[in-house]
Formats: sequence, C-alpha cells, structure tokens
Amino acid sequence: MSSNPPFPGTGGGHPGGPGRHSQQQPPTFGPGTGAGSPPPQGGAGQPYPSGPGRPYPQQPPVGTGFGSGGAPGATGPAHGGSGAPGGRPAGASGFGSPAPGAGGYGTAAPAHTSSSAPTSSYAAASPGPQSGGAPAQQPPESAPAAAQTRRRGPGWLPLIAFALLAALIGGALGIGTAFYLDAQDDRQSQEEVTIETPDWTTIAAEASKSVVAIQVGVNGQMSGVGSGFVYGDQGYVITNNHVVAAADTAGGEVQVVTNSGAMVTASIVGRDPETDIAVLQLDQQPEGVTPLPVGASDAMQVGDPVMALGNPLGLADTVTTGIVSALNRPVTTSNIGENPSEEDVALTITNAIQTDAAINPGNSGGPLVNGQGEVIGVNSSTATLQQPGSGGQSGSIGIGFAIPISQATNIADQLISTGTAVHPHLGVSITSGEVEAGGISRGSAVVSSVEGGSAAEQAGIQQGDHIIALDDTPVNSSVSLQALVRSKAVGDTVSLTVVRGGQETNVQVTLGSN
Repeated sequence: MSSNPPFPGTGGGHPGGPGRHSQQQPPTFGPGTGAGSPPPQGGAGQPYPSGPGRPYPQQPPVGTGFGSGGAPGATGPAHGGSGAPGGRPAGASGFGSPAPGAGGYGTAAPAHTSSSAPTSSYAAASPGPQSGGAPAQQPPESAPAAAQTRRRGPGWLPLIAFALLAALIGGALGIGTAFYLDAQDDRQSQEEVTIETPDWTTIAAEASKSVVAIQVGVNGQMSGVGSGFVYGDQGYVITNNHVVAAADTAGGEVQVVTNSGAMVTASIVGRDPETDIAVLQLDQQPEGVTPLPVGASDAMQVGDPVMALGNPLGLADTVTTGIVSALNRPVTTSNIGENPSEEDVALTITNAIQTDAAINPGNSGGPLVNGQGEVIGVNSSTATLQQPGSGGQSGSIGIGFAIPISQATNIADQLISTGTAVHPHLGVSITSGEVEAGGISRGSAVVSSVEGGSAAEQAGIQQGDHIIALDDTPVNSSVSLQALVRSKAVGDTVSLTVVRGGQETNVQVTLGSN
C-alpha cells in the first residue's frame, strides 16, 4: 500500500471523505513515537481521513463536506475522524505531532422551577351617615301649649346612595387589587423560571474515564488517529468505520490509549461502512476504564446542551460544549468500503444530530453526551470551508454531526453478535421532486419504481407516489427519506405520508432488510 501515491491532503492514509480532515503518516507506529513535524493540512473535500494514498477527484471549494441537500451555498460535512497524531509527554499516549483530524461534543437540558406568588387581604369600609334631629324646645309650663316642631335630617335616599357608592368603590378596589396580584404572580413566575447549566466539570471527569484515543498503523507506520468510547462491560469500544478501516488490511494494527495513559492493543470486531460504525475489542481492559452510560437520542430536542469528548488534532482528553443545533439532518459522506485494500468506496447516509460543539479532526468516533453525562451520539463528521488561496480546510465552523446513539448501538450490537450488520429496506427507487398538496408546494421523494415483494409493494406504495413525511418527520428529498429509513431497525413499522393524485394519505409500512 505504501507504493501508491498519496491523495492530495490525505497524508498517505485512506482517502478522506468530502470535507473530511486527513493527515500524513509519521514514521513509526506505537508507543513512544514522540513529537514529529506536523503534516500538511488535508485538502478540502477528501473522502477519507486515513489509509494508503489513492488518486482522488478534485472537490469543489465550498460545500466540500458530505452534507446533502440544504440551502444554496451551505457547506457539507467533513469526516472528523483520522487526524494526525498529536504530541504527548514521554510515557503518555505516544502520539506524534499535532495535525488536522476530526471530532466534537455536547451539553444539557433546562429545568423549570416555580414558586407561589404572595397573597394579600384587603377590605373596604365606609361610615354611614346618621339621620335624625333634635326636639324643639318646650315652653314653660306656664306658657300655653304650642305645636311641637322637629328638624328634618338627610333621610334614607342619600344614605342608600352613599352605601351603594361605597360598595362600588370597594368592589373596584378588590378587582384592581386582584389584577395587580395576578400580574405580580406572572412576573414572579417568569423571573423564577431558570435554565440549569449542567455540571460540565463533573461530567467531563466521569465521562473521560470511558473515552479513548485510537491509533491506527499499517506495516509499522502510523496512518491516523481518532476517538472512541467503552461500550458494555466486555471491553468493547465503539468508534467510526473511517477511523479504523485502514487497519483492516494485511499489516494493520490498532492501539487504544486510555485516559490514564495506558496503551492497549485492540482488534476489529466488525465495521459497517453504510452507517460509519465500527466496534473494537480491547485485548485487556485497564483498571479504571468504565463503560459510558447510554442515553436516549430520541429524547433530545433542539437547544439541549451537549458535550463532545475526544482526541482532536491528537490532543487527548479534549472536551467542547454546545447545543443541539438541529435534528434529523440528512448527511452523506464517502467512506472506506468493505475491502480497503481494493480501494472500495461506500456511501454513508446519516440521519444526524447537528451540534455547534467544536468537532475537529481526531474527534471522530468520540461520544456526544447530554447534560446527564449519557452518550446520545457518535461524532462522525463536520462541515468545513476551504481557506481562500490555501487549498486547505478551516477548523470547526460550528457545524458538526453525530450519529444518533440509537442507530449506533443497533449496529454495534449486531457487529458484536455476528460481525456483520443488516439494514432496514423499503424497496423503492426514488428521486427528489416537488408536489402540491393542500395548495402548498413542497419537496418530496418521488417513487420511480417499486421492487417486487418488497415492504413498499406489500404496503401498497405505487410508482409516481410523492412521499412527504415518515412518522411525521418531513421528507423533502430522496436523501432525507434514505436517512430516515436507515435510522430505523429491521422490522420497525413506520407511517409514510404519501401524495397520490393530489390527495394525502398515510401508509403503514413494516421495513424489511437488505
């Protein structure tokens, strides 16, 4: 493999995917490599981060990543996997000099608190007027009797009017006070709603015990580095296919460096280019290395805080934080196929979690964790921009992508069990299109043909149907439908929203396998 000319920007490794960061090979592989000179930055748009050099087509200057669809001018993702080895102190992990690689991380969720608003009592009283008069003076007994006269008071009518006025004033006062208290209540509730920031210090300290740096070598030469995390209690490590595929050849080897600096040889249990997931098994599990708790990627919401952990640019034990920027983001990347030595190329389509946590070369395969320290994604790629006049790639621009952990563990469990993985299959050929329904035009996946005996045929899907949603998640292109289907498991039943003859209908489909 070393006789092949290297790809532009790949540094003699496997080709890096569009926009994927890549690196050159330091002279030796294994512990004690020391600090070497930094290799040149991988060119934008290279399909693979590591591996033997192979000719590769020129990629466009902008949008050089793997991404699919999107607005004009949007950049595509770049694999953040194999970066060049980074320097470590003697007796530590044995990385070489830093150079571009890839990766990224996440954060936590808001909690609301409320308190009761103060209450007050109030009353209105009004004194009522007194009525009545004084008796007229009586003449002396000697005087003749005279008619008695009486001074008249204000009478009952003014009294009643005054009482009514007092009642109205009292009622108005009560209503006004009630409105005031309600307003105070609302204001206090709003002021006391808080968003709790995760304790990232504690989370980083705990999660780092499960995160490892991965060194890949071929024939004694370092070809790339990446990240991974311990899964389960049997010494398994989940990472990306593009991180370790170069080692799945004659003369290939993998070493894992733990948080404590222990270096352990690992073997490839299985890898799946279609999802970019691979599983390693440690020859021995060092003391203090623990599995990372698995969270629920389906429960994540846009805006949730996340942390990315890994080995960017060969700098081990690096963490970055951000939020979930988007969900169900269809991302396409070129990947190393089943036969790396034969320059086999596979297309990876991911229904990704998008994050603004910095993901750089070397982060690929590392975990994206939530605010409870649970892994909810596997960092796999990042969007990059070509630097004007340099032909190189920029670092993180705040657009990174992770494979949802529900999909990653589904594939990992199959690889551990059988060494291979099967994927859900709908059984249609599709293209991107547009359709009008309910007076609104929208993007769609247009069915151009239906395979006989497939899940689609059994469900009644027809040629010419426009699929606009899967389980209420919008479908606006052929790639978005492919990504959504691949995020499911074989045997899952999904609801497809189909426009046929201008009318919307829902079709239940039980997914088959490929």
